[in-house]
Amino acid sequence: VLLTTFTELGIEWHPGHVITSVDVAAHELHFADGSTMPYDLLLGVPRHVIPSVVADSGLAVDGWVPVDPATLQTSFADVFAIGDVTSIGTPKAGVFAEGQASVLAEVIAARIGTDVTPRTYDGNGVCYVEFGGRTAARVDVTFASGQAPFGHFDAASELIASEKDDYRQSRVARWIGTE
Repeated sequence: VLLTTFTELGIEWHPGHVITSVDVAAHELHFADGSTMPYDLLLGVPRHVIPSVVADSGLAVDGWVPVDPATLQTSFADVFAIGDVTSIGTPKAGVFAEGQASVLAEVIAARIGTDVTPRTYDGNGVCYVEFGGRTAARVDVTFASGQAPFGHFDAASELIASEKDDYRQSRVARWIGTE
């Protein structure tokens, strides 16, 4: 549904094209297959790599830290990893790291003897997409271990834009302590 909305708005989607360089002055993309494409507005995600301190730590295998997808435990006793460094299979987005952190806090609390029964990590996250005119859409998606991603798309509305703003404000207050 999201791609249909993009098409209706004249936004093109080009999956599977590896950009090797961007000529900002000419507004042109250069791809690994040798082709080029002009652009008006480029929205891209740079290639993600783990920090060198993690790569050099001995935790990484093939560029990522492998973890148990349910508990986030590495192959080392009492060592866990969350977020962008893991090979867990979720997108490298803060909403997934936040979900992982919540589960990990429960796992650690249970290990130190509290009455907490830890949940397992479910790979669930939400993404808001701005559409202008004070509207936003919402994608609820789950990247469960061993399954194809699945989710639900809610079309852009002012109500979802308001929800997105509340979501942002709650995260700023929770993680930074200011607004």
